[in-house]
Amino acid sequence: MATTKKQETPTKPEGADPVDVDDSADAEATVGDSDDTAAPADDGDEDTLVLQEPMNPDAALAAPTVEAPAPFPDDSLDAMPGGSGLGAPGKGFGVGGLTDVGRVRELNEDNWHWEPLNGDTALYAVADGMGGHDRGEVASQVAVETLFDSARLRLEAISERDVPTLRKLLREAMQTANRAVVTMGEQQDSNMGTTLCSALVHKDADAYIANVGDSRVYLVRKGELQQVSQDHSLVAYLVQLGELTEEEARNHPSGNILVRSIGSVPEVEIDLFHVAVEKGDRILLCSDGLWGEITDHDMESILAANPNPQDACRVLVDTANANGGRDNSTLVLINI
Repeated sequence: MATTKKQETPTKPEGADPVDVDDSADAEATVGDSDDTAAPADDGDEDTLVLQEPMNPDAALAAPTVEAPAPFPDDSLDAMPGGSGLGAPGKGFGVGGLTDVGRVRELNEDNWHWEPLNGDTALYAVADGMGGHDRGEVASQVAVETLFDSARLRLEAISERDVPTLRKLLREAMQTANRAVVTMGEQQDSNMGTTLCSALVHKDADAYIANVGDSRVYLVRKGELQQVSQDHSLVAYLVQLGELTEEEARNHPSGNILVRSIGSVPEVEIDLFHVAVEKGDRILLCSDGLWGEITDHDMESILAANPNPQDACRVLVDTANANGGRDNSTLVLINI
């Protein structure tokens, strides 16, 4: 397996919101802190985790595009077809979600879900099952389902919902999801794995962001797109070392090599961020099938032209497919 690359915690980008950075396990951060490692970015092809990178086993039919339906009258959440979208927006939430198999792949190994955990807290997630070996679509589904089950139970069990408590809750839920994928892989004699990024939004005031792999979380504030998460891929690590430019990394032949994933080790390093959100902010979670086909500049323009989150999701996926659609594209867009 590729050795996990560690790096210095990034400094706050010019013009970004304040970022408190601390390397301790449950440290505070806003818009950009990573607890342990950070690393790379990935492009186009199948995500590969040297030694651990799953692919579909059952050669199912290509999964169709799955859109979030209109709000359910009772705020219920129904399973969606194709194993690539478990939920959809409910009443009162400014959320859009969509997944698409793309123009090259036969199977959609991505998964996404969002769910209000109680009256003032909601959880959102995107996972990209790693293609190449075995059961990526199973890994992504197990990771997402376990994340939500764990977060729901943990939230019910706590009375204090301050920043450290909610950061810890999200970290533990992510780690539980990781262990579930590891266990499933052992039971099925499979080296399955997946990326996983999530956002826990509390009272439309605080967003807790966690990620493992190269699915991304972006913040859009006043029309400006800023990547919050850090990619855990070889090429992103090389960019940080100054050995590759961002543009070179986007089309690099090693762009599919991940240095960290859900399901690779029993205790995975999880990057965790805290964003103090403002009214008008948008949070975008997406797999590399989307961001690998669309530049940040174009993504920013599309988001600005489409204030409705579901419309924006549709245009972004259509653009990714028009630009090649080499991978599954999945995203969740939240309007604060």
